[in-house]
Amino acid sequence: MQQRQLGRTGIAVSVLGLGCQSIGGGLYHGGRRQALNLVGAAADAGINFFDTSDHYSLGRSEEYLGAALRGRRQQLVLATKIGTTYSRFARAALTLRPGLRLFAGALRPFKLSLHHARASRRSCDFSATYVRAACEASLRRLRTDYLDLLQLHKPPAALLASDELRNALEDLRRAGKVRAVGVAVDTHEDALLALENEYFQVVQVTINLLDQQAVGTVLPLALARGVGIIARNPRAQGHLTDALSDIAAETYARNELEVQQRTHQALEFQFLTESGRTLAQAALQYVLQLPGVSVVAPRLFNSAQLPEVLRALTAPPLTTAELQRIALIAATTGNVIPTSRYRSSI
Repeated sequence: MQQRQLGRTGIAVSVLGLGCQSIGGGLYHGGRRQALNLVGAAADAGINFFDTSDHYSLGRSEEYLGAALRGRRQQLVLATKIGTTYSRFARAALTLRPGLRLFAGALRPFKLSLHHARASRRSCDFSATYVRAACEASLRRLRTDYLDLLQLHKPPAALLASDELRNALEDLRRAGKVRAVGVAVDTHEDALLALENEYFQVVQVTINLLDQQAVGTVLPLALARGVGIIARNPRAQGHLTDALSDIAAETYARNELEVQQRTHQALEFQFLTESGRTLAQAALQYVLQLPGVSVVAPRLFNSAQLPEVLRALTAPPLTTAELQRIALIAATTGNVIPTSRYRSSI
């Protein structure tokens, strides 16, 4: 597994990481055994970067990750995110999700509304007291005494320059509990704001064939400033896959129309499957060839999905003609990027 430097942190990460949002055993995902099998298989395949959050399934993602990676800590890079909180009512409701798994099929038509109901109960806390407490709680769940990367999870822009917040993070670094500090953002505009603050060493942002806004704006600036970039959602929450019967986008979209529009947009990239690769593999290759990207962290549900992701590293690489066609599609949607901004290999 090829590795790259995570910006100026001095941390080497596998080019493919694992996004761990779905290993917490929620309503539409498997439980502990499925999570342990996935994480173990990923580590065996050479993936050393694991990205989670303290609010994924109310911390269960961290718990399963810590259990699965026991005995392998020194060879791995653990990244988590903090700052998202839920109301007492929402936390109580979320604890019931695993018990409702038998009824997941009947509830599927309501996925979007259920997600919106949960999101409406979500808030954030980036106070110094909470940041310190959240870090300690993550360390316990992950069964480790230090985090390789601690990220603020979608903080308000006004807080990025907060001295109180920065001091709390610096205290954690001086205590040896955190090696590097970063920000996970919602949009490329938020990423640009984070890059204005020299304190943050890593930015996590969505980059994929359907969401190319960060390519010509965020990546050049991050590369110039030595900031590591974690590219999430490389398959556009399932739109850039060959199986569209049940995708994460159906849960996280703003509405049904958005799902339909993005599904139609993804069809424009089907030509990438004509060279002996799947659409998901082509989507991963596209992001991996972008200078400035340190690691791509696709979100997987189970170990059966892992081989296709790994084969993205050995599938026929994107050709110059294909990259030019991708750029042309991007230009027609307003996402203009220079065709020269690609790595010669992944």
